[in-house]
Amino acid sequence: MQTRFRVVATLAVLIGVAAGEGTAPASAQAEEAPVRIGYLTDVGGPSSSNDGTAGVDAARMAIEDFGGTVLGRRIEILVGDHQGKVDIGAGITRRWLDVDGVDAVMDMNNSAIALAANNLVLAKNKILLATAAASDSLTGKDCSPNLVQWLPDTYSNSRSIASLLTKNGLDTWFFISVDYALGHALVNSASQAIAENGGKVLGAVKHPLGTADFASLLLQAQASNAKVLAIASPGADMANLVKQTHEFGLQMKTAVFLLYIMEVHSLGLADTAGIEFVDTFYWDLDDKTRAWSKRFFDRNGKMPTAPQVNAYEGLYHYLKAIKAAGSMDTQTIMKTMKELKIEDPTGASGYIREDGRVIRDMHLFEVKSPKESKYPWDYFKKIGTLPGDQAYRSIADGKCAFVTKNN
Repeated sequence: MQTRFRVVATLAVLIGVAAGEGTAPASAQAEEAPVRIGYLTDVGGPSSSNDGTAGVDAARMAIEDFGGTVLGRRIEILVGDHQGKVDIGAGITRRWLDVDGVDAVMDMNNSAIALAANNLVLAKNKILLATAAASDSLTGKDCSPNLVQWLPDTYSNSRSIASLLTKNGLDTWFFISVDYALGHALVNSASQAIAENGGKVLGAVKHPLGTADFASLLLQAQASNAKVLAIASPGADMANLVKQTHEFGLQMKTAVFLLYIMEVHSLGLADTAGIEFVDTFYWDLDDKTRAWSKRFFDRNGKMPTAPQVNAYEGLYHYLKAIKAAGSMDTQTIMKTMKELKIEDPTGASGYIREDGRVIRDMHLFEVKSPKESKYPWDYFKKIGTLPGDQAYRSIADGKCAFVTKNN
């Protein structure tokens, strides 16, 4: 059944908005104030397969499941393509807040853009749902009383897998990481967890973004005799490293800090079998995850990634808080979001901490071999879980200023 909500952006309109053109139709502006959400994402760029238009559709599912209205007001979603550029993302956010009456901005799919939008949203006293931004500074030094971060961050991703594997006896590590802030943060957090659990880091090498040949780095990894090769590189670099690790025949357990189901689907089980990684969601975990993911698959032809699931969960929880609060006041909604337990049709379970960090268990998965996979998208097996209260950096360590001030 089609729910009555409006998407104010096809791809053609998205490009116009990014260039500073186009607004919501005048007829919509004249209607009694809807609850309006701005979904800012990468529509056709390198991150789009893990989020993009299918992430938007997950948000639409949340609106549909909520009945299309809250407090008697229609729920609308506007979509913007930031094209991976901070200036474009900030421009779209500013227009949404100043002209289009957006109540909350969500997704981001890029931490630098999320950080820029964070300041704009705070200045207008609106809400930012960072459902696809991983920088741990969003709930650390750049935290905001108006922000909720849903995607596991750089700290929790690397720390969780390092803790779980080291406890399981895989206690010597070698890192290959991209040479910019993301790679540095992942390696630093993992190294700390390895040391705390009695393990050792035997070596680490960095590579420029866009490296094609990793042979010399893999030789160094092999020579270290470490039990674990940890890949702290995203996207195409991660994919090339995984392929070359397989071609090289490296006899080490491979851990990948940033891995989604679509990347495994593209690379294939032959190249990815045995890789271990952490995530908060997998479509085949239980009856609830399977039921929700089947609905998503029927609409999008693929199983959901964490950012896409987060889009549903984040928007659903926001709407649930509006209903429970009986108000559109920003701070009242934020307070209610933090009071309500996270529960929804995806099978989600968790809560929002005072600093805006969503706390959920982190599951350790291993990619199945082609022989182990019994049906389409049967890619992962769960081999461990790190409780949410152990997976994330503490508020004190994150040094979130508004929490410290309030306390």
